[in-house]
Amino acid sequence: MKKLVALAVAGALAAPVYAQSNIQLYGVLDANFQYGDSMGNDFFMINSTSGTGGPRIGVRGEEDLGSGLKAVFLLEQGFNIDTGKSVEGDSSAQGNDVFTRQAYADLKGSFGQLTLGRHQAPGYYIYEFEGIGGSGASALVQINNFLGLTISTREKARWSNSALYSGSYQSVSWSAIYSAGNNEVDVIRPTDGKRIDHSDDDRFGFSVKYASGPLSATAIYHNVKYNALNALGDETQKEWAIGAAYDFGMVKLMGTYQQGRDVLGQKDRDVDVWQIGAIIPVFGTNQLRLSYTHSELDPAHGKSVDPQTFSIAYLHFLSKRTFLYGGYTQTDYDDLTWGRGAQLALVPSNSGYDVNKKIEDTNIFFLGIRHMF
Repeated sequence: MKKLVALAVAGALAAPVYAQSNIQLYGVLDANFQYGDSMGNDFFMINSTSGTGGPRIGVRGEEDLGSGLKAVFLLEQGFNIDTGKSVEGDSSAQGNDVFTRQAYADLKGSFGQLTLGRHQAPGYYIYEFEGIGGSGASALVQINNFLGLTISTREKARWSNSALYSGSYQSVSWSAIYSAGNNEVDVIRPTDGKRIDHSDDDRFGFSVKYASGPLSATAIYHNVKYNALNALGDETQKEWAIGAAYDFGMVKLMGTYQQGRDVLGQKDRDVDVWQIGAIIPVFGTNQLRLSYTHSELDPAHGKSVDPQTFSIAYLHFLSKRTFLYGGYTQTDYDDLTWGRGAQLALVPSNSGYDVNKKIEDTNIFFLGIRHMF
């Protein structure tokens, strides 16, 4: 009887807290077998970074403050399911890698939502217009990461020390972000003693999206500063992208086009990327997903490079939250040699390969399971 009374008292004390606040634990578990070859290196492993999306665990909540105003927070950490270790975050940030995907607090009301912390920049959501869905195995992610673009569903589109404003009206939504980066004091360049301003890693971006019925479309812009400590240069990288998708019922078609100018801070280093994709419902709720990406890197000096990637995946849904999947991704590096790749900062300069040897195609086969909670 005493235990029942104690439980009742504890429940009464806790009830007001949960009546005012709504806290949710959520996450994604994604694990797969992979085999193939990456730039000539054979591999076979259990992997979590190139499936249908990175594993993560998060906590989000909100408190009703009255008069239509709410306090909102989110903490989200990525991890590798094969080792259980956290995914590393921004290399320029100090301390342990905790909540490296997102971490912010904010206010939300009729004016929209204003958040402060670490955010996914507008370019992260380009995956909504990519056939495979922005996973590590997707054609668009493979190309954009290789070429150094930040409008991509990976680490380059997660910005620390930032403020983000978002809102919506009917079928239109928008967001704008400013990031001060992690270097908030001036530093001295060791080569010549020049002072590098603390604002030289600032960045900003914005996006607008339209979604109504079967049609959706977006436009995105990123502006990323590079300081003079960067190996390639100190120009500002400017990127823009457009994307559109239309669901015909029997097939959902989508595509993107984006440009990057002065990429990685190097003057006149320009990148153009276009992608087409499709999601085809098969056998009920299951899906066949396709994506093809073609790019052109036009460096400041020398011949252009045109990498291209093709991805295909099949998703078999066991429930609304769990599915099995399998697929294949191939990347063709357009006869790029290891020497030229190192010169363009696309591959490590100490790879150990003959500089005149061509970089072999990457071929990845994967088979896995994804569960969401």
